[in-house]
Amino acid sequence: MYIDAVIMAKSLMFGNFCVAGIDVETGAWVRFVAFETGEPLADFNLMYVNAPGSCEVLDVGRIGIAGQVPKNNHTEDLMIKYTSWLKMGKMKIDEVLKIHAPENHEFIFGTPNDYVDVSEMKKLKLNYSLILIKVENLKIFFNENFHGDIRGRADFIYNGVEYKNIRVTDPYYEINESLIKKFHFIMPEAYLVMSMPSQPFWKNGKYYKLIAKIFPVKN
Repeated sequence: MYIDAVIMAKSLMFGNFCVAGIDVETGAWVRFVAFETGEPLADFNLMYVNAPGSCEVLDVGRIGIAGQVPKNNHTEDLMIKYTSWLKMGKMKIDEVLKIHAPENHEFIFGTPNDYVDVSEMKKLKLNYSLILIKVENLKIFFNENFHGDIRGRADFIYNGVEYKNIRVTDPYYEINESLIKKFHFIMPEAYLVMSMPSQPFWKNGKYYKLIAKIFPVKN
């Protein structure tokens, strides 16, 4: 079994990569993982067998699938077969939007906060962990985390609601030193790929919302 998908996010996670995409045939979200436990992928898992290098955002890949491995709200998870990535081409974000239009939700993952707590998760019964949305007034800034590392954060407006201090895991904006020196900047409009973990943060029982990829809107 294989699937053709356009890669929408390739963000760092515990030294490996969380890779999400959209099925080009159905427009459905997919997340590629290793093992039945849903582990992130190492770079060697993402190497093309018919082209140099590994998959990048907006590449169209043909990926061998060993099976579906849903876990909690991660209903999109697919376990890959190793050494099975074929590069089929590349798309522009405008082409992707014809396959999967920006989604319309009252709130991002059910709440107007930067997280969903355990009690809210039980009440909401979320059965998805990836969305594509269009936001306004995106402000990216950089904070020091509890490890002493500088990481990207963002405020923005979606569906008339202001969201604040959302963690950015898009590698370009997460640890880009040239951007850190600017401290912050603003995009009038942007498309965001947003993701949720399958487990809450162990210290406080909160599922933090993540910006896995930022696509600026070019006017």
